[in-house]
Amino acid sequence: MKKIAFGMACGLIAVFIFVMMLTLFGRSARQKETEYMLAQAIDSSLSDVMQGRNGFITENEDFVADFLKALLIQANSDSDITVSVLDADYEHGILSVEITEKFKHPNGKTGSVSQVRTVIFDKTEEKEPEYRNVSFYTADDELYKEYRIQKDSFCSIPVPPKKEGKTFLGWRFVTGGTGQAGSVLAAYADGQKTVLASGHMPYAVSENTKLIAVFR
Repeated sequence: MKKIAFGMACGLIAVFIFVMMLTLFGRSARQKETEYMLAQAIDSSLSDVMQGRNGFITENEDFVADFLKALLIQANSDSDITVSVLDADYEHGILSVEITEKFKHPNGKTGSVSQVRTVIFDKTEEKEPEYRNVSFYTADDELYKEYRIQKDSFCSIPVPPKKEGKTFLGWRFVTGGTGQAGSVLAAYADGQKTVLASGHMPYAVSENTKLIAVFR
């Protein structure tokens, strides 16, 4: 009799542990499901509206409705979901939502999990910097120095070239600037630097530029 009672007790304990494990596993699975469902719905709605794929959205109510539609597609049919929209701004790409999902545990009790997610759509697009060449020649076909400069930046001036029996007078613009090139001080974060000038103003390199040395 004692063995039967002991066996029944062990069986009940095993069933209890099994049900408890199912409950914990079910809750964990629901939590992950809720997190994934919310993330997919928000990301989908935000991406569509910010990239202009949903032209009918002209106010926040339309934005929220589109999100709810995306959420329903992701939702599990046996779930009872409560949605609280904490913030929504379709123009600036902001959506903050809290959802609570209620479900039945294997033991028949009601459980719930909740998830909050806030997303701000980053509309900035990194652009590749543009570069221009600034070429210094001692003659039409004799390249002396060439700089590759980010567009609209200033250019340094190379050390004056030397020619036997001649005196270097300066640089003259062939393309880019106008006339005789000069030099001026320009302000940088680490101080002032001498840069190439056109018309007594710092020359911002907006196009490929060629200069030729002038000797006497």
